[in-house]
Amino acid sequence: MNIPNNISIKELLTEYSPKMAQEMLADSGKAAELDGTLFKLVVDVDGDKYSYQVTNGKEFDVQEADLDSAQARVMISKEDLEKMIATNNLDMLLGIQNDLSRAKYEALSRVKGCMVAELENDDGSKFTIRAVLNETEAPTATFKMKTTDSAALVRKETSPVTLFMGGQMKIEGDMAFAMSTQPLFT
Repeated sequence: MNIPNNISIKELLTEYSPKMAQEMLADSGKAAELDGTLFKLVVDVDGDKYSYQVTNGKEFDVQEADLDSAQARVMISKEDLEKMIATNNLDMLLGIQNDLSRAKYEALSRVKGCMVAELENDDGSKFTIRAVLNETEAPTATFKMKTTDSAALVRKETSPVTLFMGGQMKIEGDMAFAMSTQPLFT
C-alpha cells in the first residue's frame, strides 16, 4: 500500500481507508456477491472510535462513533498507528480490504474470540493490533511475526500455515481459535 507517511489518523480512517475499500470492491467485481450483507467494523485508537457499516458491499457509512454488534472491533494505540503510518506498515490493519468477499464475510461471521497481532518492523519497532471478533473476548490467540511476513500474508504471497510451519509466525494462546481464523487470511 502506498499511503503518504504524513497522513493524519483521522484522514486515514475516515477518508483513505473507506475509499480504498470501495475501489478494491469495484475493481475485483466482488461487490455483487456481497449483496444482502451488512459488515460492521469499529477501529478504536486510544478511545477515539471510527465505525464502518458496509451494506451490500457498496454502501459505506463511516462515522466517528461506536457501533453495537460489530463483527470486528480493532484496537490500536495512537502511538503504534502513527509508527505504522510513518513506516508504511499498514498492511495488517488495512489489508483485509484487498480481498473482501462473501466467503470472508461468512468466515468472519462464524469466528468468535480475540486475536492479537504483535508485529515487529525491521528496525526493531513493534506494533500491536487487537481484534475482538463478534463481540467475544475469549478465546484469545496472539500471533507474533515480522511486518514483512504480515504484509506477505495479507497480500496472499504466503499462508498462515506456511509462516507457522516455517517459524516466521509464533502463536500463543488458544490454538483451536488460532486455526479458526485461517479463512480470514486465505
